[in-house]
Amino acid sequence: MDYARVEARIHDFLRDRLDAAGADGYVLGVSGGLDSALGARVAADAVGPENALGLILPGAPSSTANMRDARDLCDFLGIPYEEDDIRPAVASIRDGLSGDFDETTVGNVRARVRMTYCYEAANARNYLVLGADNKSEYELGYFTKYGDGAVDLAPFGDLYKTDLYEFAEYLGLPETFIEKQPTAELWEGQTDEDELGASYEVIDAVLRRYLDRDLTVAEIVADTGIDRDLVERFVSRHESTEHKRRRPPTPGL
Repeated sequence: MDYARVEARIHDFLRDRLDAAGADGYVLGVSGGLDSALGARVAADAVGPENALGLILPGAPSSTANMRDARDLCDFLGIPYEEDDIRPAVASIRDGLSGDFDETTVGNVRARVRMTYCYEAANARNYLVLGADNKSEYELGYFTKYGDGAVDLAPFGDLYKTDLYEFAEYLGLPETFIEKQPTAELWEGQTDEDELGASYEVIDAVLRRYLDRDLTVAEIVADTGIDRDLVERFVSRHESTEHKRRRPPTPGL
């Protein structure tokens, strides 16, 4: 991929969208992971670090190392940042609702609380909320509906996760972010690849062939040698999460 062209297109996209909205800058959550580090970098380069705000929003089980890396990244890029502990807000929601909360439900609450913080900060400054989800996550529905999926624009929505590793190398992001195990830290010990059941290299190999080349399951298996059950799992996950990628249905009146 021509990453110089990718970088230029993303910069133009961010500037054009800001102008079209009459907004003054971008807010983004900075988690200490690769995707948000890339988001912070392209925002700073496109519109200037002074027109971006990083939100660092720890809440159990956020690791102290990731929060430190998030702060260091903002300092490195010259982006102002604010830090708020989301645990009281999450606890308030849990205490106010009846029923049992399993780890997935609590993880979704954390994602939606972070979304609320991002939009509150954006509204206060006339900013837009910048998302960091990539195409792999988007096409698998691997995001929280109305949580991290609720953003004003998604500069990496056309790039698979494996593309982002290469893009980060091209941009010269610190290796700390490139080498990290991907995780949303929505619950203790959670990692993307453990939860999804395969590495992003395998996932992207399936998605590229299914979405971009329109291959069947059998053709993907023959082309890659990936286990058929895995291929079927990711194809099925893509199809079953279609509702997360579309506006709510209406009766068509």
